[in-house]
Amino acid sequence: MPEAVWIAVESSIWSLAAVDPLAAQAFAPFLHKAQLANAVTSFATCLGGIVPLLFTALAGRQPGRWVFVYACVLITGIPTVWLHAYEGNRVASFFDVGTNILLAWALQLAVSGDFLKPAARRRLVLLSTYANLVILVWLFLEISVVPKKPLLTFGSFGQFYVGEVALILNCFVVVGLFAANHARIPREARGLFHLVVAMFLCGLFLATASNSEVSLRIFAWHSVWHLVGAFGFITLWLFNHVRFTDLAPRESSLHL
Repeated sequence: MPEAVWIAVESSIWSLAAVDPLAAQAFAPFLHKAQLANAVTSFATCLGGIVPLLFTALAGRQPGRWVFVYACVLITGIPTVWLHAYEGNRVASFFDVGTNILLAWALQLAVSGDFLKPAARRRLVLLSTYANLVILVWLFLEISVVPKKPLLTFGSFGQFYVGEVALILNCFVVVGLFAANHARIPREARGLFHLVVAMFLCGLFLATASNSEVSLRIFAWHSVWHLVGAFGFITLWLFNHVRFTDLAPRESSLHL
């Protein structure tokens, strides 16, 4: 379908969705050409939590704070599926962004537990908790009380809203904690840490696009972000597995 026709159709459907979401859903199963891809790849986000939980159960224990992180990945995947099945639903959007912020908070809890002294960790967690509760209240108000407006825009390509900016800042706290303690990461795990950070930055770049952005006919930016994020969390599990596992040299079974 020509691009101009897609734009006209999407505009009409979104206008209808603002008045009657159910009617819009009945009129057109998908509000834009990337929605099906977004909905399907949302399940990858769920797997990004399920797989690390299974790996932890099968391949060795990790600290409970990190198991909580993997559980939060699964938790955030569920409203992600909901959101992309019914795009435009403000309640689904609240739970989608809200559970992402919960996940970022859980990551802060885990990383600070790895490196910070109890008093410093307590201060960081309390500050983050209060700040994120304020953000969650604002996101709740965005459902129907206050207008939802972009905080950062990238022209017609995409935008970041308040919740997304808050999520990014939370994630930079996590990266900063790791970076400040880079020397304490076992040498064997550092390559995987660098890979996780690279995947995070790649995901941040992909997230600048709107949910409906498609390039070269098949490159649905938001869908690819789902996939990079899912594999990023699986790689994060591997990084943790390496650094939490006894890495002392073992004699080869071929040694005589």
